[in-house]
Amino acid sequence: MAKLRLLIVYLYVFGTVNIVTSFVVPIFFGDVLLWHPRNLATDLMVGSVYLAMGIVMLPIARFPTRHKAFIDFLIFANVLHALVMFITAQKPSQIYLDAAYIGLAGAIPFALYPWPWSEFLRYRVSN
Repeated sequence: MAKLRLLIVYLYVFGTVNIVTSFVVPIFFGDVLLWHPRNLATDLMVGSVYLAMGIVMLPIARFPTRHKAFIDFLIFANVLHALVMFITAQKPSQIYLDAAYIGLAGAIPFALYPWPWSEFLRYRVSN
């Protein structure tokens, strides 16, 4: 039960952070916080995915166990994003700050996963 409560907190906190930062960072802090060479269109496209993720995270935080597929997507998408960032990093700060943050965004809900880990990415069809 404690893991479920922490998962709910995670969904509210990271959902809010995603919503607030998805467009603020690329537009106002992109030269400092984003990788170079910059492409504003790409930055905004990635931001829009994280905005959508944040918007969905807030209502599902009320009953996360009803939304296993989204929790699985949240874990898988963030871990894969962090892996790509780690592989393509051009300087150590991109690994230690950027990739680590995105990796945590995937690792935390996996650590708080309310189902048996053997159920990750497994679904049952019901009528």
